[in-house]
Amino acid sequence: MQDLFDLTGKTAVVTGAGRGIGEGIATLLAEAGANIVCAARSTDQIEHTAKLINANNQGGRAISLKTDVSSREDMNALAARALEEFGSLDIWVNNAGGSLVSAPLAELDPAEWDKTLAVNLSSIFYSVQAAVPHFGDGSAMVNISSLAAVEPFSGSAHYSAAKSGVNMLTRTLSMELGPKTRVNSILPGFVPTDTVKKALDMTDEDFGPLLEQLALPAGRLGTPRDIAALVLYLVSPASAWVTGQCIQASGKPSAGS
Repeated sequence: MQDLFDLTGKTAVVTGAGRGIGEGIATLLAEAGANIVCAARSTDQIEHTAKLINANNQGGRAISLKTDVSSREDMNALAARALEEFGSLDIWVNNAGGSLVSAPLAELDPAEWDKTLAVNLSSIFYSVQAAVPHFGDGSAMVNISSLAAVEPFSGSAHYSAAKSGVNMLTRTLSMELGPKTRVNSILPGFVPTDTVKKALDMTDEDFGPLLEQLALPAGRLGTPRDIAALVLYLVSPASAWVTGQCIQASGKPSAGS
């Protein structure tokens, strides 16, 4: 049974690994045995994640590399660093993304539109071109999408459009890269990370009323570990026959896709 989730000897790149869901993904994949390259724009945050992994003294090792995912050059450098340090590239998790701006589309600053597509959508294109030439049999890519890809939220059209694009890229890539590489995406529900709190201008005191309003069948909000566990499944031998899927992890029945 343990072999189904064993990543020993694998190398995984995780973007946005400095906090929240990305930190949860990086640490859990390391617990499963993978060596991790932690990538994000904040050096101190990804160094913290790498130190947590290395202090565990079990599973894989970790390094960090400051990376702007909207830069093709940075993504190429990220793949090269993984190969230089660990000798292989087997798993790539595109977790970095988001938008802190909420505005009606007719009033949105065009610069924010360009930035949102660059960080959330073009970054995946860059990751594919950086990683795929080095992927071997049994490799996997997971793209972190959003419920905003399938549920409209006023003021978030730019973000929803980008994440909808992520889902279609995922499906198309699964056809183009199979059978060597499996590609799936995850659409998280409400996970109250610091980034989400900032984007929605919420505090911990707001979560009780929010949970009551959402009336989730699961009875609670999500955690980074919830999303990380699904990532582990999607990059491990346990999901060898799963590809091209856009899976909602939200504590409730799936919305239409």
